[in-house]
Amino acid sequence: MAATIGIKIANGEFYPIVEEYSPVKKRLVLTTVHDKQPSVQIDLYRSISCTMADAQYIGSLLMENIKPCPKGDPSIELIITSTKNGEIRADATDLDPSSGGDQQSLNISLSSLDEYNQDDEIPDFELDSGESIPRGLYERAGTIKEENKKFPWLMIICIALIVTALGLAVWLLLLRSGVDPIPAREPTAQEITQQAPPAQEPQVQTPPAQTAQPALPAPAAPPPVIQAPATAPVPAPVQRTRNPPVASYRVPAVIPREGVLYTIRWGDTLWDIAEAFYRNPWLYPHIARFNNIPNPDRIIAGRTIRVPPRN
Repeated sequence: MAATIGIKIANGEFYPIVEEYSPVKKRLVLTTVHDKQPSVQIDLYRSISCTMADAQYIGSLLMENIKPCPKGDPSIELIITSTKNGEIRADATDLDPSSGGDQQSLNISLSSLDEYNQDDEIPDFELDSGESIPRGLYERAGTIKEENKKFPWLMIICIALIVTALGLAVWLLLLRSGVDPIPAREPTAQEITQQAPPAQEPQVQTPPAQTAQPALPAPAAPPPVIQAPATAPVPAPVQRTRNPPVASYRVPAVIPREGVLYTIRWGDTLWDIAEAFYRNPWLYPHIARFNNIPNPDRIIAGRTIRVPPRN
């Protein structure tokens, strides 16, 4: 069953746009949800049920340097193209001519797309008033999703384990001190009568039989000794080494003056790119300034940057 390519809108729901592996081009006009909003991030997802329940993150387009305007005034054109070969292309363009017409592009191959979990963030855009939305999919732009209140199961389990351990410790302490934690019950008169053997009749050759005395109750069996369970050895933590995608890139011995082009892949960070090209991860601000990246901790996969020389 073919999946559908779409975006996550401001109320946190999935908005379908185009089916994968179909040669179709779709166009949407998006706008901002806050006054004087400086940027808009458009997150693309792939879903079979057309909901966020099984949505798989594809990529993001970040539109920056948006002209400060009241919410709903800026217009951003989003064009998504699908091919029969499983190639998805997304182009976002700022339609305000005074802002310089900022444009961002994203190319994704569905055949080589790896599963990637993205944080559940609320988009900072909404559909333009001219776009038609299916009934029940989108009610109000800018609705902030409430955080799910989780029941503190972990705290309850920890308290139960502590109480169980204390009870076991008290039980073992009583056994070692010789005190029976469950005292034996005194037998009743009826139980003594039932346990006594019947009297035998006297024989002719023997003197008169004496009166049979009731048998004493058998001593109670000692309580079973409960041994403390052996503590299972704690396994040693497994040391895992992180292998970013940039580690497999063949870095040239000498970086030319104009720099080296590199396409960011999933799992890359500017820290790892600086480590691969400069052998010094602390030089990542040099790459960020050369490529006009305002936030070095936030880079987008699929974007091509230019790594300048170290000096």
